[in-house]
Amino acid sequence: MPFEDAIKEAFQKRPDLQAQYYNLKNADVDVRATKNALLPTATLGIQYQSGGLAGNSSISGNPTTIAGVPIVDTNGVPVPGLFVPSAFAPVTGKSQQGFGTAQAQLFRNDFPIYAGQLTFSLPLRNRSNQADNIHAQLVMHQFEAQVQQVKNTALLDVRNTTIAVEQGRAQVQAATKARELQQQTFDAEQKKYQLGASTVYNVILTQRDLITAQGNELRALANLAEAKANYERALGRTLDVNSVTIAGNTKTTIEKDTLIPGTLNGQVVGTEELIKALDDASTKGHR
Repeated sequence: MPFEDAIKEAFQKRPDLQAQYYNLKNADVDVRATKNALLPTATLGIQYQSGGLAGNSSISGNPTTIAGVPIVDTNGVPVPGLFVPSAFAPVTGKSQQGFGTAQAQLFRNDFPIYAGQLTFSLPLRNRSNQADNIHAQLVMHQFEAQVQQVKNTALLDVRNTTIAVEQGRAQVQAATKARELQQQTFDAEQKKYQLGASTVYNVILTQRDLITAQGNELRALANLAEAKANYERALGRTLDVNSVTIAGNTKTTIEKDTLIPGTLNGQVVGTEELIKALDDASTKGHR
């Protein structure tokens, strides 16, 4: 894939970058929280309460006015016939009220209580909160620098692994061509031997060179597979490519066979099948 797209995918999927992103978000939350602590605060509280006043109480009759305290003159001598009238209500009975009456008074809102409270706080040179805010800002700047550092590392990693994959492909192509040429040389030497124009020694030498070329091709394929694995790791999609999920961790079977150099689906195969399998895997990865 294009290098720019690979960088974007790496920035989105690499777990080390994702961890730094979350640390940066947490630091930003701390900065905003400590900044809010420096602002004035106002608290408004409202309370409502309804009460019931049930219980035993006396029943008063009709009030009767009687002569009360006598009126005195300036010398303190009572004035004959003059009194301060006083009302007297006789008790005629007793009222008994219980829990039911109290509940009825609650729902009728007979004895409501209302209360309100407003508290305003204005911080003046709060050194402690100011220090917390400055410290939170420094921590956030530190995480920003770490994020940029991890991005630079990811960029370099993607570039190096991309170059390694291209070199691995070139090495595989060169090794394949060398093996094909050596195979042709070996076949020609065998025909010459069959016609009596060559010796067993020459046939063995060309066969040895063919085996060496096949080994070099397998080695190049292994290097390419390793380079491709490093490339997937640099982009942060190793789990996706190998069909590994958190839910699949509980399964007893592997969803996708691992491509071991020199083998395919657990069987040893030739280089042609391996090249085709690598091409198919690369095409699926690009998709």
